[in-house]
Amino acid sequence: MSENRIVIIGGTACGPKTAARTRRCDPKAKITMIEQSAHLSTATCGLPYYISGVINKEEELLKIREEFFEKVMKVEIMTNTRALAIDRPAGEISVQTNGSDGVSKLKYDKLVLATGSSPIVPRLEGVQLKGIHTLSNIDDANTIKAKASELDVKSVVIVGAGLIGMEMAESFAVKGLDVTVIEALDWVLPTLLDFEVAAKVEKHLRNRGVKLLFGQPASGFIGDSDGMVRKVIAGKAEIDAEMVLLSIGAKPNVELARDAGLALGATGGIAVNQYLQTSDPNIYAGGDCVENTNRVTGKKVLVPMGSTANKHGRIIGTNLTGGSDTFPGVLGTAVVKIFDYNVARVGLSESQAREAGYDVVTAIVSDYEHASYYPDGKELMVKLVAEKPGGRILGGQAMGPGEVAKRVDVLATALAFRATAEDLANLNLAYAPPFSNAMDPLHKAANVIRNKISECAVALNPMEARHVLKTDEDAIFLDVRSTGEWDSCRIEAPQARLLPLGELRSKLDSLPKNAEIIITCQTSTRAYQAQRILISEGFENVKFLDGGIVAWPYKVAVYKPYQCW
Repeated sequence: MSENRIVIIGGTACGPKTAARTRRCDPKAKITMIEQSAHLSTATCGLPYYISGVINKEEELLKIREEFFEKVMKVEIMTNTRALAIDRPAGEISVQTNGSDGVSKLKYDKLVLATGSSPIVPRLEGVQLKGIHTLSNIDDANTIKAKASELDVKSVVIVGAGLIGMEMAESFAVKGLDVTVIEALDWVLPTLLDFEVAAKVEKHLRNRGVKLLFGQPASGFIGDSDGMVRKVIAGKAEIDAEMVLLSIGAKPNVELARDAGLALGATGGIAVNQYLQTSDPNIYAGGDCVENTNRVTGKKVLVPMGSTANKHGRIIGTNLTGGSDTFPGVLGTAVVKIFDYNVARVGLSESQAREAGYDVVTAIVSDYEHASYYPDGKELMVKLVAEKPGGRILGGQAMGPGEVAKRVDVLATALAFRATAEDLANLNLAYAPPFSNAMDPLHKAANVIRNKISECAVALNPMEARHVLKTDEDAIFLDVRSTGEWDSCRIEAPQARLLPLGELRSKLDSLPKNAEIIITCQTSTRAYQAQRILISEGFENVKFLDGGIVAWPYKVAVYKPYQCW
C-alpha cells in the first residue's frame, strides 16, 4: 500500500478517533493531526465535574496523550497550531503556530475537518465584561473553577437551561454559590423534554435551591467601575451576579470549510454524504462541525455530541483507507445528571412529533427501577411517544432518581429498528428483583400506547385535564386512591372527590352518567381499572389522568408528611 498523506484538522474527539482508525487500517499512511490548543483528546463532557471537584485533576480529562499518538500510532502531532486556509486545487493547507508570524504549508491527499463547535455568545450590551464565561475546553474550566473559588463570588447566573447549563447548575450549587438559571423558553431542557417531564426536573432544582426564570431572555449585563459583571438584565428583572455562564448552545466551526468553497447545509453545518465526504470527495468532515440526519424524520439537524463524533471518526478512518462505511444518522439521545435526578431522552418529544406532522399518541408511566418489594428501589417516570395508528415508536423521555439511561438505551435501539409499541411490549428484557420489574416501565408504557390506539383506554394528559378543570364546573375529578392517600396528598379542585377503587362498584349510583369523569390515582394504574369498570357499567364520557398524581406538573396539596416525588 503506497503512502497516503492524510491531514486531520482538530484533535478533540473525531480527529483522534479518525487518526487511530486510519493507522490501524493503513500502517503506511502519513498521518498528521493539527490541534489549535495544547491538548489532544480532551474529555470535554467531563468539564462540569472537574469544576465541581468530582474529577480532581486536569490530567484525568486528557484521555490519550500526544506521546501515545507519536510513539505508538506513529501520527505526527502539531498542537498549538491553527489551520488558516485550504487550497483545494493545490491539495494543501496553510498553518500557523500560535504566537508566531510565519505560515507554513502542508500537502494532503485526503483531508479531514474535525473542527468542532464553539459556544454561542449573544450580541448583548455588556457581554464583554469580565466574569462572563463560556465553557468548551480545559482553559475555560480552569478559569471558571478559579473564579468560583474566590471569596467575593457568591452568586452566579447561568444563561440557558440546556444540558451544560443544568450540569453547571449542580456544579456551582455544590460549591456553595447562589445559582439562578435564566431560560428564554418556558421550561428546563426545552429542546429535549416535554412540559410534564421538565416540570418534575424544575421542582427538583428548586428544592435544591436553584432559582429559575423562564420566558425571559437575557438582554444585557451591568458591570462595576472595574469592568466586572455585577447584574444580568432579563426583562424587567436585574439579577445580582458576580459571575455569569453563557450556555445557550453551540455553533459549528465551519469557517475553513466555507472559505474553501465546501457546501454548507441548511442547518449551517458542513454538508456531508453518508460516507461523511464533503462536496469535495477528497475532504471528509465529522463531529460537531457537520450536520446529521435525524433517523426518525429524515431531516437535517445539528446535534453536537461526543459519542457521535467518535462514531464519525471511525467511519472516516475506514473510508480514508479504502472502506465504504456509512453513517445512518442520529436519534438525539441524551442523558444528564441533575443533582439526585437522572434525565434522559431519545427521538422526538411529543411537541416535536406534532410539529413534524405525526398523529401522536403518548403514555406516561411512573414506577420503580426494580421490583417494589426489593429494598432501596428508586422511582422513575417514563413518557413514550408513538405514531397512530400503527404504534411506531417516535421517542421517549425518562427521569427520576432511578435508572433511566438503560430505558432510553432500549428505546434508542427500538427507534433504530423502527419498532412499534407491540414490539416494545414484547421485548424479552432482563428480569430479576434487584434489577427490574417483571413488567418494566417500558413494557407498561408500550401497553398503555396499545390500549389507547385500540380505544380500550382513553386518557387526558395533565395539560388537557387541567383545561377541563378550568372550563367545566360540572366535570368530576374522581380520585380512586385510599382515604389515607387522599388525606396526605391530592390535587385540589372544586370538582375533585374521593371514591376508593374498592368501593367504586358499590357506589356507582353516586356518579352522574352524563358528566365528564376524569379519574386519577397515584400512577394511573388504578385509574385505568376504574375507567374499565365505569365503561362496563354504561358510563360513556370517562377518561383517566395519564401518569396520575406523580406526573401532575402543577401544584399538589400536601397535608401530611408525604412523598409525591
